[in-house]
Amino acid sequence: MDECDNLLADGGGIDVQFSDVSYSVSVWTPGRILGPEKKHILRNVSGTFRKKQACAIIGCSGSGKSSLLNFISGYKTYGYKGDIIINGQPHNRKQFRKELSYIMQEDNLQPHLTVLESMEIASKLRNCTIQLDVYHKILIKRILDNLKLSEKDQTLAGKLSGGERRRLSIAVELIRNPKVMFFDEPTTGLDVVSANCVVSMLRDLANCGKTIICTIHQASASQLEMFNALYILSPTGQCIYHGQSSRLISYLSSVGLHCPLHHNPADFVIEVSSGEYGDHNETLVKYIDNGKSNDWNNDKSIENSVQMQSHRSNYSRHKCISKFFNELRILISRTLIISSRDSDFIRVRIFVPLLMSFLFGSVYLNIGKSGSFTRDNVIMLYFSMMTIVYLSAYSMSIKFPMELLLMRLEYFNQWYSLRSYYTCVTLMDLPLQIISTGLFCIVIYLMTGQPFELFRFLMVFLMLIVTGLMSQATGMLIAILFKNFLINTIVISSIILPLTIFAGIMLRINDTPKIYSWIYDISMLKHSMQGILHAIYGFKRSELPCPEIYCYNGSPESVLKDVSMSENIFWISIGYITTVFLFLKICTYVILKHKLS
Repeated sequence: MDECDNLLADGGGIDVQFSDVSYSVSVWTPGRILGPEKKHILRNVSGTFRKKQACAIIGCSGSGKSSLLNFISGYKTYGYKGDIIINGQPHNRKQFRKELSYIMQEDNLQPHLTVLESMEIASKLRNCTIQLDVYHKILIKRILDNLKLSEKDQTLAGKLSGGERRRLSIAVELIRNPKVMFFDEPTTGLDVVSANCVVSMLRDLANCGKTIICTIHQASASQLEMFNALYILSPTGQCIYHGQSSRLISYLSSVGLHCPLHHNPADFVIEVSSGEYGDHNETLVKYIDNGKSNDWNNDKSIENSVQMQSHRSNYSRHKCISKFFNELRILISRTLIISSRDSDFIRVRIFVPLLMSFLFGSVYLNIGKSGSFTRDNVIMLYFSMMTIVYLSAYSMSIKFPMELLLMRLEYFNQWYSLRSYYTCVTLMDLPLQIISTGLFCIVIYLMTGQPFELFRFLMVFLMLIVTGLMSQATGMLIAILFKNFLINTIVISSIILPLTIFAGIMLRINDTPKIYSWIYDISMLKHSMQGILHAIYGFKRSELPCPEIYCYNGSPESVLKDVSMSENIFWISIGYITTVFLFLKICTYVILKHKLS
């Protein structure tokens, strides 16, 4: 940006002060048996980041740069100790989040949205409106112009270059006009020209009155000069410099460390912290008082800069009456756009059950019409149910973690409420679950020769739907509890496999030791199978034709008695599985909210 656009200016800046911040993690080391070892990442560091300053946190790998950024922003708080002061007042995390934006290193963007769509959706969510007015359309255009993205407005975010994606990440957050912006290594992975462009943009944002705080892994000399202030950490997680970037050389010289001519000051100070010129960290930490000293951080040009006036519209400030429903409509619209351009997952969700249904149908062709194959038919119905269970559980356990990182960042930056997002995910996956299960059920039902009665088909279909939704909710809950996909797979299998034993088919209820009989009463899969079998063999179905002289299983009643499921509790089973489904969904919401808080 060549100049500070009034639409991006903010009259009330924010000074962020932190003191005695410590952070440690538990690390298991080889040979240690009794317990993990405490590794200290940050050690009682303090400092101040002022408004109208672009501040860079510098240090070698493992020095705690990102950890400090996460704590100051409030993105992560577990395991930290220390205090944060905002404009001289005690830190209120909930209120502070309304004034900040966090842009991560990974450029978490929706790859199947264009640049303009990304901006418009961000603006709609920010202002809680379905249709943007002229003011917000002009605002979007000016932001894109300032960030040199206007010519790319119809390009998908996934097809942008690294520098363009980084600028788009900033652009969508500028819609909110945050007073404080956090960047985690914004130049990593970019070429020199793109990195310089990004750093220059951060400096321009600071000139507009914002507080810019970012971590930099490796900065060139020219990039270092663009930052107003530096905060340098040692490998032990202590502050060895806190002050203006222009005074870094003088600071090091004052303690007898002279930067060689034509040597990058950023590289030199990291080399000093790593001990390449001797152990000076303790001296530097004491000299700067572990970040508490502001002797090298006085910048009169910042203090005397002209306050810019805020031009936020009253429209963006007004309280949205139907916030939840508007957010839900916008999120659903966004999901539909993304799904229309990335339909691979949808095609797989539909094609795999359809393929399995044709496979089962060809193997068990027309066995439902004969009394000679009732046991095989029961096994087929059992395998059909288990197919829906496994496909539903694993599809959600794979899909949801892929969206969780982006969702967490958008939620932290207050694009939408968790309730809106969670409702959107539930509603948008429901039609897909119904369609895939419906196609599977139709093919299986017709090819295997089940009774051609509509009410029986609808009962089987309904039972498979609620069973699939319950299984899907289980997969989603496991995906939230465990971040690792391999662990998710093992845990889901460990939950489902024992339930298959107590489904009442492979191991009949009468053959089970009495000590385990109670498990059948609470087994969701047993309730599901009992409902499916009654839909097929219950409700006074007539005798099945049988070519044999004596056919014990020719009687539908005898089939139900053989598996000890003669009692018709179809609607009780539907209610029970639905209750379990709702319980799992509520637990998932509560746990997700706790993890995001």
